Parts: sequence; structure tokens; C-alpha cells
Amino acid sequence: MPSARLANDLEQLQIAQTPKARTGPIQTRTKLARYGSHSSVQRPMSSGEEQASGYRHTGPPKRSESYSHPTPLEEFRNTRRWPPSGYRKDDALSPQDAKVLICAGASTFKGYSDPIEHAPAGYVRNYAVMDDEHRGRTDRASFLHPSYRDISLNMTGGAESQFPWLSLEQPCMAFAFGKSAGTTTLNYWVSKSGSINPPTKFAGSVKPRKLKLLQILDRLQRLENGLDEDQEEQYRYLYDVLIHDPDRATDKPHYGTEQQIADLITVLTHPSWTDFSLPRNQVVAKFFDSQDQRRKQDFFHQLLLSAELYLRIHSGHHKDKAKRKLILKLPPTIAWDLAVAQRWLENMSITKSRTSHSQSTFSFELTSKERQKDALRVFAETLKWPNMDELEYVLDEKDTHEKPLEDRSADAMSWFSGILLPGQTLPWLLMNSLIDCDRDTGDALKYLTHMHPASGFQYRANTYWSYRCIVGKVLGAGRGVKQVAGWIGPCIYSPELKRTECVRIRQLEPRDPKLLPRDVETMDDRSNPLGPPDEFYPVDDYEVPLPDREDVIDLIRIERLSFKPAKDQPTSRQGSGAPLVFDAAIYFACRGKSWPMRLKYDVDFVNAYPCHQGPHVLFYDFTYKAIKIDDGLVDLVDWASECGLSPSPHPSSPSKKNSQALAKPPELAHMQIKKVLAIEALGVSDNEVFARAWCAHHGHSALVANVKETCMACAIREAYAACLSVIICTEGGRREEKDRGVWDGVRE
Repeated sequence: MPSARLANDLEQLQIAQTPKARTGPIQTRTKLARYGSHSSVQRPMSSGEEQASGYRHTGPPKRSESYSHPTPLEEFRNTRRWPPSGYRKDDALSPQDAKVLICAGASTFKGYSDPIEHAPAGYVRNYAVMDDEHRGRTDRASFLHPSYRDISLNMTGGAESQFPWLSLEQPCMAFAFGKSAGTTTLNYWVSKSGSINPPTKFAGSVKPRKLKLLQILDRLQRLENGLDEDQEEQYRYLYDVLIHDPDRATDKPHYGTEQQIADLITVLTHPSWTDFSLPRNQVVAKFFDSQDQRRKQDFFHQLLLSAELYLRIHSGHHKDKAKRKLILKLPPTIAWDLAVAQRWLENMSITKSRTSHSQSTFSFELTSKERQKDALRVFAETLKWPNMDELEYVLDEKDTHEKPLEDRSADAMSWFSGILLPGQTLPWLLMNSLIDCDRDTGDALKYLTHMHPASGFQYRANTYWSYRCIVGKVLGAGRGVKQVAGWIGPCIYSPELKRTECVRIRQLEPRDPKLLPRDVETMDDRSNPLGPPDEFYPVDDYEVPLPDREDVIDLIRIERLSFKPAKDQPTSRQGSGAPLVFDAAIYFACRGKSWPMRLKYDVDFVNAYPCHQGPHVLFYDFTYKAIKIDDGLVDLVDWASECGLSPSPHPSSPSKKNSQALAKPPELAHMQIKKVLAIEALGVSDNEVFARAWCAHHGHSALVANVKETCMACAIREAYAACLSVIICTEGGRREEKDRGVWDGVRE
């Protein structure tokens, strides 16, 4: 029982985190030879030039006597020619010179795989970071409003100092959205390969004392000003009113804050309490605004105990380091109880008043309501909501006949009160609150829920999609499409849907290999620009891959967005009008032909990190195949075999062969990726949409690399680090496309 360990001094509860050690080099071949090291080995050249016949080592060129001459690194950056002046193909670089010429400004990555507290052995959480990341060099989208930061909760500090391993929700939602609409980040991609819902069991037998609802609310109001600093008073209220002191009859009553923390944790681990770590319980207003009085009272009782625990942990008598370590060791259910308490204390205020019969009544004040209204406006404006006049009228709250914003639904109460738990619920609470404020949406969109994340809807002439839906992931690259707080839109209209209709999309698991802890821990070796460590680095072991930015096709256009009801509909429908499950597809027009792409697989698109002062060179072992968007991509149907992916086993098959295959340990993901496909989708936005649709059609997640921010070499190495077999090189569309609707080009 973990609470027994918490009965000792707070400092003794801490277990230092295991230091993350750098692993040894990982080679993708049995024996890796540098081509430049052997005169007999002919390295394939993409340019078709003949290979130099000899090898020799020379020192670096002598420094010029005049400072007006550029350095070799500056010369290479300006001309993009490799090797730079002063070097020949058969030269070799010393480690110091190689770091300057090859590594300067290049993106490199590290991965960590940590065991999960309170879970059985083998359950891990995975993370990835870039060396020397800063605000100007990140793959994350910025939050357009402070309220959107509530999607994540760093239990040990402020949101500004967010580290993915410190967040309550896992994977960390602060890293869920990439800089380009429809994309995610490297860390989120890697974190998804960890254990998302590990089994953890905590079953305490100690129950609290019984309380009336008015007693609970009275104490919660007092706690808004913090705990009473008097130790005797703290002890008296806790053990006379809330819980029992098991050692009260002895000579060692629990006066110490650490002992009180342990006792509160013991009580809160009783299985009768609501488990807020479960997604189905994370719309908190369904509890505190429930019509069921027993459900409401149980919630406030749990909230009171959680608030007492929260304020004791965050007492000014405890050092920050001790508090951080304690919080990270808490059982998951207790950590989520603390999250509920924190969000309540930050956003809700209770007012007590006397009635004429000398009885007390309590009312609630939503202290963050104006901030939440402003955030809703930003959300609607960013998505170009088609009924902004109606929304503004409702948000002004000047019409006394209108229902108060927070009383329109449990989702609206959660949003406008600010009682939002981190994780996947916030986007849905925000969108449903927007829909609740627009009466023209009717009842057709009332089925949107975080329990069915592969969803979206059509409203008037636009469609809007969840970040978890493959349609949104693909259409995020379209003209004028934005991503904000987990929603992507406005996207193109579909004539196959009703004017206002909610849809759910059938999507299959992608064909990407699953990252294992060893794949994550060796990311730094696979992203090393130099390749394996050596005494010298032959110049001819590197080349400069560059996409063709001159001959760019602009002929591909989205023809239509298609939806067909799936043959097998869920048996448990939610009543008349509940959304159907659809198979989605996009039809593209090019050179008089129609190219259909089914959005069949739930692939991810990872936004590439920006590099610094590219282009950079690429070590020859990072094999890739470059292909233009209109040069055979539509006919490439078996990239999985060509890049080296192992065939996926089919557990449903009863054959002995498949049973034996399932019994074998899984193959490391990075050992399967022998080659990366680099799709050159430059030019108009529809080119990138087509490339993303091709990935969704064939089941390959991809790295999306904007060549204005990162070079092709760094993108290829990041793909190998992330075990992704596809890269989409893009420019983010043409400048003249910015903020234009998807049909504007057709109408012109």
C-alpha cells in the first residue's frame, strides 16, 4: 500500500529518478563501412558523377590571411555545394572539423523510456526531445489563448515550464499539436508508443466520516483562503470532522503534515470514489451540476478531501523539490483528484448567504467566465464560424430571455466555469459550447463527444474535424485551414452530407512499426549527422539532398470530399439521429484524370523540427528515395515492402504459422526502416493534401517538413530517428493562397 510509505517524513518519500544514460551506437547494418575509407568501394551518386578512385587524409585548409574570405562553413551554406572550397572528395575530416562543417545547426534528438510508477514491470512511458530546443526552434504550435493551456497540467510547476514527463495526462497534450494544421509533434508521436493505460490497483478500506452537503460547501468556501496555519486547528478539523486518526488513542497522534497527507491518500484510494483518470468521468460538470443529489454530494465530498490534500502538499513549509518528488510518486487516481481540486480552487468561488429562516444558502461564482468567453470568441473567429453574429449576440448576455451560457449543457458548464481536466476532453467541451451558443445548429450536432474522437461535422458550407480524425489530419494542409485547440477547419464542403450533420469516420490502425523502448533510447545515435563515431570522417561519405524547387507542378486539385456509410454500423446506436459511421475518401483531379484516395488508415503527420542555417549534409547510410508528387506516386502501392517493413501478423488467423509469428519477440522498429520515401509536395496546398491522402490510403505515417524551415537532410534523419518511412517536403502552400477558402481557386 503506497500510503504506508507516505507516513514518514516528506523528504524520505522521494526516490531519485534514474539518470538517463546515453546508449551505444546502433547500426542499421551488420557491418557498416564508410565508402570513403576504401578505394575499391564505389559509392552510388545521385548526381551520376564518377567516384574518386583514391583516398587520402589531409588536414583542414590553412586559414586565410584576410578575414574578408568566407569560412568553409559559410561558403557551403551560401553555395550548397559539397565539399566546400578547400576540400576534395577524397579528403577526410577530423572530428573537430566534422562537427563544425557537418553538425553545426543540424537537428539531433534524444529519446527516453521511463518505467511507470505503480505499474507492473515492462510498462513504460516514452519521450523525445531535440537538443538545444528553444521557442524559435520548435515543432509545437503555440496556444492562441491562455485558456487553451488547460488541455495540459504540469503538477509540479507552471505551464510555461512544461516538460512532457511532468504532465499529469499522458501523452502530454501540450505537445499534441504541431505547427502545421493536422500535424502532431515528435514527442507526442513517440509518447503514443508507450503504455497509455497501464494497470494500476489501489483499494483502500478506510472510509471518511459522513458529512452533509452544507457542511462540505461551508468548508470549501473557507479553503478558498488557504489552510489555517494553526497546527492544532488543522488536526482538530481533519480528524474530528473529516477522517479518523488511527493512532489517536496512542501517544503518537498524527499532528505532522506528512502523516495527514498519508491519511488523506489512504481515504481517497477507497474504490467508492470517482476515478477521474478515466475519460468517461472527465466532464466534471456532470458531477457538480448533477440533478442527482447523491451524485452531487459524493462529488463535493471527494472534492473537499482532495482540496485538503492539495493544500497540505503545497504548504509553504515544504520545499519545492520535495513537493515535486512527492507528486510524481502519487497513485494515478490521487493525482487526478488533485487536478480536480486545483482547477476548482483556481476557477470557482462559493458565496454563503443567510435566508429569512436563519438557514444558509450557497451560490457559485464562475471567476474565469469572462476569460472563457474570450477564448470561445478566438476559437470561433479562427475557425471562421459561419454564424458569428448569432454567437456574439449570445455571448453578450444582454437578453434576459436567453438561458445563461453555463446552463445550456454540462459541456458548457464545464467550459465557462473553467473546471477542465487536462487531456482529451477540452477540445470537445470547447466545440460543444460553441454549438450550444448557436441555435441554428439544432439537434444534429449534439452527439459530438470525446468518447468518439474520430469525428467531425458539416455546418452550412464548411466541415470541421477533430485532431484525432484522419479527415482533419489530411485536410489540415488545405488552403485557409487552421488548427486551434484540437479542431481543424474550415475544411471543404461535401455534397454527400446534409447541410448540418455529425459524422464518425471508420479508420484502421496504420501499418507503421510500433516503437519499442530500445527504439526510443537510441534516437540520438540514429539522428547523429556524422553517422557512427570514427577517428576520421571521409568527405565523400556525405551529400547534400535538395528538393527541386524550380520545376514544381501546380496541376493537382481537390475534386470532391466523399463519404459512404460503412456496411457494418455499430449495433448500439444512440437513438434516432445519432451519427452514422462513414468511409471517407478524397478525389483529386490532375491532367484530366480523377485520382481517388481513401482515407482508410489513422496515420499521423509529425511536424519536422526546424534546423538552423541549412542545408546540411547527409551521411550515406540514411538511404532515401525522392519522388515528385506527380511522378509515379499514385502508382506506388507497396512502399511497405520496398522500405523494409515486416508484414503485419493477423491475430484472427488460426494458422500455425501466424501463431508462431505472434510468439516471437517483436522486431525493433528502427531495424525495419531500410529506406525513407521523400515526397516532394512543393507548390500549391493541394499537393500536400494529396501526399497526406496517399499516406492515409496506404497506411504510412509521415514527417511533414517545410523546406522553408528545415533542410531535407535533417528531415530524413528525423524520420529515421522516429522510425517513420515517409517524408512530405512542402512549402506550406503558395503565399497567394494564405487565408483563402478551398473553393476560391475553382471559382476564379
